[in-house]
Amino acid sequence: MERRAFLNGTAQASLAIAAPRLIGAGRDEPKPKTLVGIQIAGHSLLDEGVDRCLDLVQSTARANALLLYSHSHYAAHGRPPSVYADHGVPLKDERKRTITRLWVRHHDERFRGTSLRFPLPAADEEYGDRDLFAELAPVCRARGLQLYARILEPGTGELRGRVAHVERAMSVGLDGQLSAQPCRNNPEWQGFWDALVGDTIRTYPLDGYQWGAERVGPLSELLWRGTMPFCFCPHCAARAQREGINVARARQGFTELHALITGLRAGGARPPDGVFTHVLRLLMKFPEVLAWDYQWRLALEEQGRRTHALVKAARPTALVGRHFDHQNTSWDALFLAQLSYADVAPYTDFIKPILYHDILGPRLRWWHLERLKQGPLAELSLAQSLDLFYALRGYDPKAEPALEDLDRRGLSADYVAKETRRIVDVVQGKCAVVPGIGVDVPDNIARPPGVPASTVRSSSAGLRAAVTQAFVAGAAGIVISREYDEMRIENLRAIGDTLRELGRV
Repeated sequence: MERRAFLNGTAQASLAIAAPRLIGAGRDEPKPKTLVGIQIAGHSLLDEGVDRCLDLVQSTARANALLLYSHSHYAAHGRPPSVYADHGVPLKDERKRTITRLWVRHHDERFRGTSLRFPLPAADEEYGDRDLFAELAPVCRARGLQLYARILEPGTGELRGRVAHVERAMSVGLDGQLSAQPCRNNPEWQGFWDALVGDTIRTYPLDGYQWGAERVGPLSELLWRGTMPFCFCPHCAARAQREGINVARARQGFTELHALITGLRAGGARPPDGVFTHVLRLLMKFPEVLAWDYQWRLALEEQGRRTHALVKAARPTALVGRHFDHQNTSWDALFLAQLSYADVAPYTDFIKPILYHDILGPRLRWWHLERLKQGPLAELSLAQSLDLFYALRGYDPKAEPALEDLDRRGLSADYVAKETRRIVDVVQGKCAVVPGIGVDVPDNIARPPGVPASTVRSSSAGLRAAVTQAFVAGAAGIVISREYDEMRIENLRAIGDTLRELGRV
């Protein structure tokens, strides 16, 4: 009991220095002290039954906010039943279903600034006839649940075939081919995104809007994956010229760097004076590469400012949350260096960093260390690269998994604490910090032939520790992530019990 009282008092004190209010978009009823959001897809609600599903999330996890996909084009789809949790209803195999990806109804007149259009769901799309947000708004209000629209910026790859004329908004690679990302300097994309956000928030009585873009810039994509550099469309070239960036030299620098990385990934010879040295030499010789990449990030943040302004103009009391995915929060040093969270704070009410401590173990191994080994950190062993990662992020290597353990156990709750505290300290109360706590996130990582899948699993004890450490570090709430239909009931209950013991609900 003494330990529980200490943790409760510490978490309460941390919240006092955390940031502004999180709950209450103009309603008269008493507001919960803490945002306890849960991410959910529309088909999960309808498969289980709305009331049954909401009873479960409120009674177990003590959730007081529903973060529901409004547009689920870029989402977890087509998963095998083995990743679904048993919620007491028959499981349906997503791979054999055609589920709608559009859960709102748009107004064509608000899309006049773009030729891109969402068509109405096709006749064969399951639940395509449901205007889910219109249905849920009164239900959530009656239950005291906040209702947030949740959207990840859809890539043009996900939208191809689902949005008319989407190819007009795509980024252009160095080779002149269309890439998988939208171009945020393209007026077609700007008009489409702004209409999507503005129409959604004006149409439905939402308490908030959480958006994110699970993408990194052209330099990160190149160094980590060998991706063809982008975007070299006329809009990006014009922006670069306005900023004094020599477009021809940016192209040349990216060309040489791409040849180096793709050659290494294909098994080619390393430069005699070292890969890392040669990468740095190219960046020094062609500083336009870094400048080009920085403009990519600035364009993303311009989209963020517009999103915030559109939401506040339509519904001033609605809260705007910014989702930063795992690569953004945990291992893409370029993304983290380009701008501080303090730069983002003025145009968001809360930052939701993805801090999935369990699944970070295998993700770190296969999405970070192995990829860098094929490129700029080719001279380091995987173990040395992991030591470097731990040192740079300030993690205790004695408390965290060794290289051979990354596929067997995730990182500790200290990872959640350190990253939450880092952002709290950076934003200095200018916005709230609401970490995403990963619950039963499946391992969807491709491995070489013969390499077994990860055995990492969420545990109730680990989740209790992660939630507790998030609040001790200054979190103003949590978002239970990634997808509700993957979360085991015992783990949802563990989170709810922890929140109650901490006095959060």
